[in-house]
Amino acid sequence: MQIKIPKFMMKKGVVIRVNPKPLDSAAPQQPEKPKTSQEDDLRKKSTPALIDSLNDNDPFIRSVAAEVLGRLKEKVAVDELIAALKDHSKHVREKAAIALGHIGDKSAVPALIESLNDESEEVRVTVAGVLGHLHDKMAVPALIQALSDPSPLARMKAAISLGIIKDPAAVTPLFNTLKDENELVRKYACEALGNIGRPAVPALLLALRDDRVRAHAAQSLIKIK
Repeated sequence: MQIKIPKFMMKKGVVIRVNPKPLDSAAPQQPEKPKTSQEDDLRKKSTPALIDSLNDNDPFIRSVAAEVLGRLKEKVAVDELIAALKDHSKHVREKAAIALGHIGDKSAVPALIESLNDESEEVRVTVAGVLGHLHDKMAVPALIQALSDPSPLARMKAAISLGIIKDPAAVTPLFNTLKDENELVRKYACEALGNIGRPAVPALLLALRDDRVRAHAAQSLIKIK
């Protein structure tokens, strides 16, 4: 068998370098650590630091720590995040509530229910939404009470969450909310009744007589199966 060498390699000045891989390496190579194991190690190191940061003097650091713990869904941080619902900063309290929603541990529901009475509108609005996400009927009485919150956004979020939980106990309070002065609150109360389904049909039929919510009530009725 003949091997043909390209002509350009035969020209003067051309150097061909060959770096053969040694058969036996001087030091045995360590097997690459699995990525999942590396991530677990990083998490074990970072989680305690994030939890400690919930007690930092800077409210910005506390709020960021709460947000990251929520995104990581660190269940070991639930107690500390519940404690953060009492933080002096409303931004930290709001981030703690969101984090508890991401983690999804229902042991946080009683503390979140208490936070529906927070002095901050932003916190109450956020908590009302988080309680719907957690889908725990324990929150229904508090969310019904939140339908009378001074903030229309909080009332709207409470209505949405009641529709997510779908407890028939909320039908009458939601029907009464159809007379709310805020159009969006009335709209989402109608949608919530539709989400509850058949137990809400009589209330929605009555709502058809109200010009302000007639269209929303009709749409909600059509969606009921």
